[in-house]
Amino acid sequence: MEEEVKVIELDDGTYVVDDEITINNTKYVYLTNEADVMDFYIQKVILKDNEEYLEGIDSDEEFDMAMQAFLNKHKQELDDFE
Repeated sequence: MEEEVKVIELDDGTYVVDDEITINNTKYVYLTNEADVMDFYIQKVILKDNEEYLEGIDSDEEFDMAMQAFLNKHKQELDDFE
């Protein structure tokens, strides 16, 4: 069975959407570079004129919150990977 993968083109390459998680009414998108799995981004989605755009995270605290949500959601998968 083939799994459909969502990809996004950014200035520095093609990124696979690993997950999307909503925290406090903000959607965060977790991206991995198709060519380099060590290149990982977390971007937030903003709405402008009814269009969704990706924007960088504002602070270390926001990054930590978004990363913790991802780790909590994928804890079992990460444990199985180890």
